[in-house]
Amino acid sequence: MPDMEATEPRRFVVLDFYRFVAALGVFIFHLKNIDKGISPAWNGSYGLFVDMFFILSGFVISYSYPSTSTGVRSYARFLVRRIARIYPLHLLTLLAFAGLAFIGIAGPTAHSGLTDFLYNLFLVQAWGVTDHLSFNSPSWSISAELFCYLLFPLMMLLATSVRPIVLAIIVAASYGILAHGFLPIWAERSQMYGANFDYGMLRALPSFLNGILLAILFRLSGPYRKKPVAIAGIALFGLSVLILNVFAKPDLAIILFSLAILCTAVGESAFKKFPGSAWLGRLGNTSYAIYMLHELLLILLFKPAWSYLGLQPGAFALFALGCCVVLTIAADITYTYVENPARKLLNRLAPAADKPAATLRPAGGEALDLAERGQTARAG
Repeated sequence: MPDMEATEPRRFVVLDFYRFVAALGVFIFHLKNIDKGISPAWNGSYGLFVDMFFILSGFVISYSYPSTSTGVRSYARFLVRRIARIYPLHLLTLLAFAGLAFIGIAGPTAHSGLTDFLYNLFLVQAWGVTDHLSFNSPSWSISAELFCYLLFPLMMLLATSVRPIVLAIIVAASYGILAHGFLPIWAERSQMYGANFDYGMLRALPSFLNGILLAILFRLSGPYRKKPVAIAGIALFGLSVLILNVFAKPDLAIILFSLAILCTAVGESAFKKFPGSAWLGRLGNTSYAIYMLHELLLILLFKPAWSYLGLQPGAFALFALGCCVVLTIAADITYTYVENPARKLLNRLAPAADKPAATLRPAGGEALDLAERGQTARAG
């Protein structure tokens, strides 16, 4: 079996940029509902980007997680650092939506009771405990992400106990059973790719495990680490975006996402420093805040602006571009002054590492910080 600990862990800035593009795609997926007259050309299936984010989570976290980190102490450290990454901004937006509900401003859903608040507070709203979305509705995927974090040691144990080909079969089977098994757990039969409150955490599992498989394949890719492979990965990602803009083919999207992530990581590793890495990384940092803030800004800014300006559906493209710029700026400010400082503060609660910090620190940041710099943006 391949060694699951990277000898030279690094931050994949092109994958960071994919997260940024995908986060804006999710935003467009929701923004297009601002007017019923908007052209069907905008009715892309960008909600499927959520599954790419789950794949990315599995890939980058397993890639950067040291193989020597075992036991309760290491598990506790892992969970604290993961929660520090996702929870501060989740809590902030949850309180903001609670404030809106208190003053009578409804969000995308009318559900804002105490029970719903508690489900969201403890991030279990995607675990089949309710039959609706509530408050900051896209945060269901953060709930699903937490579920994967809790099971991460078991998934790593499975991944390191079987050959890659066997793991690939398990991943394919898990997609097949959950997505096409006509399970009665989904709100719509056999619709795993549309699941959110209805056991959305199970939707995340095959993609997260898929990401772990890709990390293993990456470690076996030494002879193929050439710069042109990165170009192939970028082309595959572009193709996936185009396909999602035309029609919903979840299985094809998963295959393209997986190939794009693997090829991009393999090819990018051939670069000492990828061109434009500073900006690519910075844009990647904004992706989580883009996801967590976009519903709030839709309610408070973008929808009122559309109505106030009296815009017609034909102006949607230019309007969407302006909204993306505003949202990205807001997300960049949030990352710099809220998200990142809060993460660093909570990380102090994590137990000490099993090994000296220098052995766990990749270029550009700590190993577990690397895992999701802006990565957990999710679609709803």
